[in-house]
Amino acid sequence: MDHRLRDRVGASVIKASYTLNKILTALARQHATAERLTDDDLVGHDLSAAERAALTTGDITSLYHLGANPYLIRRVFRSRFSV
Repeated sequence: MDHRLRDRVGASVIKASYTLNKILTALARQHATAERLTDDDLVGHDLSAAERAALTTGDITSLYHLGANPYLIRRVFRSRFSV
């Protein structure tokens, strides 16, 4: 089930998550993994304070709740997951 439906958050998360997913997609296409992103990685992207904080700290739970795609979170922050 889509987490947006489960958590009843709707369109505001979809709009807010576009930039997050765009950044994560670009990194995933480069096959890049990270513990956290730097401010240099985020230059030129219109992010909220919460989105910027989640990316720079590598907070995967916050990224998920902000609407980032779970597959992309896993691809980029692979080292934070135990397999």
